[in-house]
Amino acid sequence: MVFGHTRAVKSHRTGRRRKRGGSRLPVAPWIVITLVCVLVASGLTTGFVLLLRAGCGGDTHRVSVAAAENIAGTLEDLALEWERGNPELDGQCVGVEVNPVGAVEASQNLTGDWSTVSVGPLPIAWVPDSDVWPEWVSGTEVTADYFSSEPVVLGESKSVLAVPEPTAAELGWLGGQPPSWSEVLEAAEAGSVTLAGADPRASTEGLQAMLNAVSDGAGGVDGEAMRRYGAAVDAGRWGDSARQLFSEALDSDDPLGFADVYTALDYQVEAVNASSDLDFQFVPVTPGGAELDAVYPYLVLDGAGWVSASDASIARMFGEYLQSSEALSQFEGAGISPVEPGVSSAGAITGETVREAVWQWRSMRRDLHVLMVVDRSASVGSESVEYGGESVSAGDAAIRAAVSLLYEFEDSARVGLWEFGVGAGSEDHWREVVEPAELSGDERVGLEDQLWALSQNSLYPGGSPLFDTVMDAHEFMSERAGDGGGEYAVVVLTNGGVDTVSAPTIEETAETLAERPGSVRVHTVGFGSADAGNLSAIAEATGGSYIEAAVSEDLVEVLR
Repeated sequence: MVFGHTRAVKSHRTGRRRKRGGSRLPVAPWIVITLVCVLVASGLTTGFVLLLRAGCGGDTHRVSVAAAENIAGTLEDLALEWERGNPELDGQCVGVEVNPVGAVEASQNLTGDWSTVSVGPLPIAWVPDSDVWPEWVSGTEVTADYFSSEPVVLGESKSVLAVPEPTAAELGWLGGQPPSWSEVLEAAEAGSVTLAGADPRASTEGLQAMLNAVSDGAGGVDGEAMRRYGAAVDAGRWGDSARQLFSEALDSDDPLGFADVYTALDYQVEAVNASSDLDFQFVPVTPGGAELDAVYPYLVLDGAGWVSASDASIARMFGEYLQSSEALSQFEGAGISPVEPGVSSAGAITGETVREAVWQWRSMRRDLHVLMVVDRSASVGSESVEYGGESVSAGDAAIRAAVSLLYEFEDSARVGLWEFGVGAGSEDHWREVVEPAELSGDERVGLEDQLWALSQNSLYPGGSPLFDTVMDAHEFMSERAGDGGGEYAVVVLTNGGVDTVSAPTIEETAETLAERPGSVRVHTVGFGSADAGNLSAIAEATGGSYIEAAVSEDLVEVLR
């Protein structure tokens, strides 16, 4: 049996065949022997050649590679070329099936439940159109080890501003010193230019532009630059992607006056110039100091639970092929610029910074949903802490911090309030004080009044039922997060962290939170003698943060 197929062997007959009528041409024995030898040798050679051509056996086993749309076609061509070389693993023919999936969709599915119906099969490897997306994906305890192999860098797209050529000439941006992002934002604030910004949550070009615009030059986020960037977008145009913004401009009555600068990637500028019949071209302008470009990594998900060792090996084999000069030249031919070996955006910005920038952006974009959970157990009244230059109880410090945070949210943010302590609720150890609602009108003042009223109420005797409360609050917000987009968060303010009341342990609590689907983050704020270890474990299990609230500004800066 060869590769699962039984060979058919003809039976050999014994004895002589009966001689039929007619005469035979006499042939010398040596001719017969020579002819037999030639035929045998020919047969052996043919069989050997066929064996070499076969290389491997059985149906080809292909692994799925999720790839950004603009690189998927090139990867499909390279996958076919790779298979022509008969790659094999343990005698099995292997290959790759390329599945076009946008980086945003892939990121959302990798950090939640992967939907095979909407985005195809679970990937063994992933090629997003920027390596800031893997930085974002690996930010939770569950996904932290998804990518253990070093990524293969395939190329990059430049993060640029697309500017109509007449506008670029008028602004003095043609052939001279390009403006810095700070100068672009200053011009947008002054009304000198109109910025058409792509959504950082929905597009790579939007995320790359925002990260470049708000960089503090040291791998961090400049909060003031973030505010200015948000104001520039609010004063200009807004869309999910550069493609959408270009399409709206082309459909408008005044394409030249639709916007002065568009956030884009270089290949998108080339595409709109090639496909439009405008009487002007868009010029790609790279703002000074914008060093973060969209680097395409090929990543094997060898740390994900659904990826077997053999499938990971096949994915790595294809990754090695993609490093060949022939493959890299095909990427370059597809408009993806080559990158020096070892270059990636991770050197300019960390995953932590990416997540902080997106959090700040979402907080400003008026789709923030927050549940503030305040500890009102007896322990918050028995400890004095320094807060805002005064010595106050831990409970009062938590109330003051919550009020400070309340006034950092936009009017359209939806904010609710719980308190917790033994016996706070009729069935649970927590009580809903205010149902989540927009802070427009009198809602903000009303919520502040409720916070100050809590500080006048009696505390609940007994320990702090923190773990049960956090899991209930997380479930409460998760149910609402399914209703639409936005950033959903639970903010817990306590001086505790040790829980002898709840049924689950800290380990069980963190494990349960980490395994839950969805993107609701829990941020824990510790006062005084708070158990930093337990509060950090709770926050990190959901991709959130633990903050030591020494002064109110610390809390506001991290969570606003």
